[in-house]
Amino acid sequence: VDASEREPTLDRLAGFVEAALKVLPIREHFPEWLDQFGLKGPETYEEAERLAAELRAFIYPGEVDSPAIDLPQRLRMLDGLIVSQLKNSKYEGACVAAGGYLFVFVSPRFRARMLFTLGHELGHIVAHHALQSAHLDLASSIGSFRNRAESFADAFSSAFLLPAPAVGGSLKAIRQIIGATSDEVGDVEILILARLHGVSFDVAARRCENLDLLPPGGAASLAHYIREHHQNPEKRAEALKLPPRNEIS
Repeated sequence: VDASEREPTLDRLAGFVEAALKVLPIREHFPEWLDQFGLKGPETYEEAERLAAELRAFIYPGEVDSPAIDLPQRLRMLDGLIVSQLKNSKYEGACVAAGGYLFVFVSPRFRARMLFTLGHELGHIVAHHALQSAHLDLASSIGSFRNRAESFADAFSSAFLLPAPAVGGSLKAIRQIIGATSDEVGDVEILILARLHGVSFDVAARRCENLDLLPPGGAASLAHYIREHHQNPEKRAEALKLPPRNEIS
């Protein structure tokens, strides 16, 4: 990204944080609740799963099966964490740790995309909160699961929004309702799973693959099939008259 694209967003973020720190109560340290979370080793897939499970239990106590579609509101209830939109920017999301506060920014997009981005930035926050830092993510940095530098935050967001018990329980109920008889999980089940938990079809399918509910490459194959025959997952879901997505505020 060249300077002409980068500087306006950096200037706006710096201005927002600077203004916020002038009016917010002075803090000497980052929030105490955050001290119980952190990396215990390299940024591996297993570490992302562990950290996501611990934070999920803290933010959603006793609700491991609940869709996290109210995550923005839950985060705003946490001490020292500010959530805001990042408008008119090519960046999908950003996070800043400064002045004892944590700031998370998400650009207006498809709501399921915004929710995953919020989880992605949350992954950066809990993994690196000990540092005064700023991190900005382009679209190519979020949700591809191929960018090595960002794959940890992708894995964290996926595990947080789709905990393994929630995926298993939801798919079991979905398959009973639609009368699925095949041993394999199909696109209809994943479309409903995605709508229920507020994520995109691609994120839900990739999570199913990571949990060995789809064969290696199965998520990409299903996504390709849907786009080839139905344009996109949302059109496929509408054609099937699936229940609408729950509103994410």
